[in-house]
Amino acid sequence: MKKNILKGLVFLVLANVGFGDDIQILGDYYSIDRGKVYYGNEILEGANPKTVELIGFSLLKDDKNVYYMGEKIKDIKIKNFEKLGKNYWKNDNKIYYRDKKIENADIMSFKVLNEDFAKDKYNVYDGNESIGRGIKDPKTFEFLPNGIIYGTLYGKDKYNVYYIENKMINCFDTYYSIYEVKGINKDKVEVLNDWFIKDDKNIYFKGKILEGVDYNTFEVLPNGEGKDKNRSYEYLTKDEWKWF
Repeated sequence: MKKNILKGLVFLVLANVGFGDDIQILGDYYSIDRGKVYYGNEILEGANPKTVELIGFSLLKDDKNVYYMGEKIKDIKIKNFEKLGKNYWKNDNKIYYRDKKIENADIMSFKVLNEDFAKDKYNVYDGNESIGRGIKDPKTFEFLPNGIIYGTLYGKDKYNVYYIENKMINCFDTYYSIYEVKGINKDKVEVLNDWFIKDDKNIYFKGKILEGVDYNTFEVLPNGEGKDKNRSYEYLTKDEWKWF
């Protein structure tokens, strides 16, 4: 017991080496102490503690530079900096997500959807990458309420409702498959969970009508599966169901 207490005290002492009592935590490993800006325990040389602000995940700016994860982003003219939303910003007619430039983004129509997704009249973007060409009208695209669920996305434009699935290529790379939800009433659509959505007439599983379901008694169970008055549905594969 005494050894554990001693270890804890040593850890607290080491964790505060080089920092005063008036340290200001900015977030995402950034802090200010004794007139210096830090990333972790490293001083950000030249960073102005009077003007720094956290503008996104590990993204910091002052009156001279923009930093990502403690590294200065090159070729930035700070006088032309414009924050578009958390993680998204503009500089000299270029749009960035964190420290990455979005190639060929349309400046005039670009709009941030949330901290990780944006759109212009040509594309919907996850970070700085387009999710693909399956959205008919990206300019009017929006996510449905509760439509971002881990690797599953539900959204709509003025033409269609979309089921969008993020699939893994390998441990490091993914891609999006975009499916139009056929026949759905886009003005009455409601997301139930990552598997199920509904409109005013039908229940849909992964973007397809769930045949034979009793609409009025269908509900989603706490484990994510579906149930109506006749049966419970247990997910097996993309095209296979069993009931009991």
